Amino acid sequence: MQSRTKVRRRVLACARCRKRKLSCDGKVPSCSRCVAAGVACVGFDSSTQREAPRSIADFLEQHIASLEDPAGSPPFRRQPRPAGAFPSPAASHASDGHSERGAYADSIVNHVMEDICPSFLGISKAKPILSCVVKSTQLPSTKKGPFGATDLNENHPRSIINPQPSATGLDKIDKKTAHGLFHNYLDHVIPQYPIYHRHDVSAAFNSIYYPASNPGQDSPRNRYVISIAMAISLSTAARKNQRAANAHAYSLVRQAMAWMPDVATNDIQGLQAIMLLTQYTLLNPSMADLWLLTGLMSQAVIDLGLHQELPQDVRIKEHHRDMRRRLFWTAWEMEVAVCSIFFRPINLPTRRYDVAFPVDVDDTAITEAGIDFTARRSKFTSIRIWLFRQVEAEIISVMYQNDPIPKECTSLEQWMRNIVTSITDWHTEVHQAAADNKDPSFSSRWTEMQLYSDIAFAYILVTLYRPSKRIPHPATDNWVTAFYNAVQVAEGYTKQSYAGYGNIKYVFHPCHHSFNSAIVFLQALSRCKAEISEKFCYAQVESFMECFSKFFSTIAERWPAAARCLEEYERMLEPIKKEYEEFLVQKADHFSQQPPTAGDAVVDNLYSYTTTTDLDDAFSFLTAFNPATTAEAPDAIGAFSYFPREWNTEFNLNFGMDGV
Repeated sequence: MQSRTKVRRRVLACARCRKRKLSCDGKVPSCSRCVAAGVACVGFDSSTQREAPRSIADFLEQHIASLEDPAGSPPFRRQPRPAGAFPSPAASHASDGHSERGAYADSIVNHVMEDICPSFLGISKAKPILSCVVKSTQLPSTKKGPFGATDLNENHPRSIINPQPSATGLDKIDKKTAHGLFHNYLDHVIPQYPIYHRHDVSAAFNSIYYPASNPGQDSPRNRYVISIAMAISLSTAARKNQRAANAHAYSLVRQAMAWMPDVATNDIQGLQAIMLLTQYTLLNPSMADLWLLTGLMSQAVIDLGLHQELPQDVRIKEHHRDMRRRLFWTAWEMEVAVCSIFFRPINLPTRRYDVAFPVDVDDTAITEAGIDFTARRSKFTSIRIWLFRQVEAEIISVMYQNDPIPKECTSLEQWMRNIVTSITDWHTEVHQAAADNKDPSFSSRWTEMQLYSDIAFAYILVTLYRPSKRIPHPATDNWVTAFYNAVQVAEGYTKQSYAGYGNIKYVFHPCHHSFNSAIVFLQALSRCKAEISEKFCYAQVESFMECFSKFFSTIAERWPAAARCLEEYERMLEPIKKEYEEFLVQKADHFSQQPPTAGDAVVDNLYSYTTTTDLDDAFSFLTAFNPATTAEAPDAIGAFSYFPREWNTEFNLNFGMDGV
């Protein structure tokens, strides 16, 4: 019998044996030669020519332990507090060296919050729940065994023992483009969503692009903030080749997710990180589930006590109080805006507001020394948007959540009249303030705000007068009002999508608002043929039909999932359009057979046309069809791995700097 040849299994040589070109028995945790020499046995990363963990298990255990407690203390064990010292959550738990000043932390607040707030945002420090909301998780491997074929191959660049350096998209953006994108974010985005103070986000930017002047300031949190800020600005500023621009922005955010364990802390900075991601997701809903994001964000607001005003205490600085107000109202607005689309309950209060509005002066006037209330007022858009959301939140709570009407209203009809008065006054005030503006640098923003108010005014009337739980069968006049304003919503959003540089072009709300309005439009057209035909000629109605298709086609370049709205709308439109045309023929035949007597009434059975399409269930379409949770995002990192050599040529990003 032929003896079997003994095949020795190949093992990974440790760094010491490899350097001395000696055979290594590969024993763990230390090989025999290292044990005999009395030295630490470490592995070797052939791709980076650096030392690597000798034991994968030990390495993973150490990594998990470091995530559970960056300070090196036992996990889930609160450290004793020195007498008289009240460290802030940011100072205690952030691992990037951020100061209390950046987090707006006051010791009196942190003293109270420390014992009721965990130091992480999620189930465990090693796995923040925020990362579960983001759609970056890949499907499990179909390979057999716990590891893939290359996982333990020391020569393979993607081996888990060969961690790769984290090259980011920020390093691929030249300084001129970076400056343009960043100042676009400062001038156009922060005033609408004041998540960060201008000074703090500027310091983060400088730490990355000017490291020589800011040694040791670069950090995972700064990288996260600037990556997403750049993505928001790029999505907003790009005026051509938007599909590629959005893909580059998506790539920046995907790479920023690598720092999620560092930024998802349960403190002010952690909340800011969620809100920044939420803001980007409004521009690219395929990034994450917005409803889950806003719910997590609102829970963090409650955990941090931002839904209540701080007591009047001389130790609480005004700039800290103002930042808490900014974050509460921005988070509140985001949750109301998302939940209202799906008629879902809102976690934060919708009527009892214990938090005042923050000041609307420019951030340059808000310092640790105090607030200059006489400074230029630059945050006029955010406060007006919050006022609009208050009206929307009340409609959703009363009409769709069956909350009681306010005590000052004696009937539902009076409450509805008050709502119309409120939104009309708000709409008028916006246009009047725009007309009174004397600052030329604000002209474009006021123009944008006027268009926003026109869309918001129309959408409130659609939301108020369409079928709801409270009023499942609206009056005919309400149907016709909703019909006309539904068209105004789609036309307004189409105009907004063509707006020039500096205008923020979100896609989540425009798409959902327009689709909601399209359903109301079709329902009204099916039920109120006579009344609509009396007010509008067929050419007008036909142009109304086309405006929804035009909008969905326009926005599909920036959010491909919107194409599904176009398909569904046109599918429902076809039988209703045919039905309406047949009705007009019957109406014309009827009048041609009647003597032209003034005031002649039309026979009732002429308008008893039975619709061929059941639109009563159409409102549930957005529950089953939710592009934010069902549409798969393209792998922007793989599809657009290149970076433009000339960003202005690629996306027309001159940032108003022509000739510079």
